[in-house]
Amino acid sequence: MVQIYFLSIVTNILGGLALSAGHYSEKFPGLSGVRDFFDEKAGMRVALGVVAFLAGFLKLLSVTAGDVPVAGDLLPALAGLVTGVTLLFDRYKEKSTVPSRLVEAADKVLLRNKTILGTVGMLLGALHFLIPGVVLL
Repeated sequence: MVQIYFLSIVTNILGGLALSAGHYSEKFPGLSGVRDFFDEKAGMRVALGVVAFLAGFLKLLSVTAGDVPVAGDLLPALAGLVTGVTLLFDRYKEKSTVPSRLVEAADKVLLRNKTILGTVGMLLGALHFLIPGVVLL
């Protein structure tokens, strides 16, 4: 479906921007407004995380014209799943006071690499938009 395709692109780009805005705002001061927006509107990060995860999951299931089933959009779907989970764990870690092994594991794997994951998500979203017919992209 074209709607899922477009939603996947938008959530990969916005989710990647939400994850990596803190790092890039140090190098490019013009992005400090984006960082402040996502920091002030924590509910927006949660909503974006849920939508990114759902779009990634639905992207695994849906096939657009000319795609190879499942493998056709594998990387954007995985990027959506990882971006969504990372955004949700990031918010949970901010609000939670209860220690958990799952949160510690997510911190070691996902949250410490959220700038890299965000950059990859933005790149995959942009490439998926520009060259939609490539297998795995």
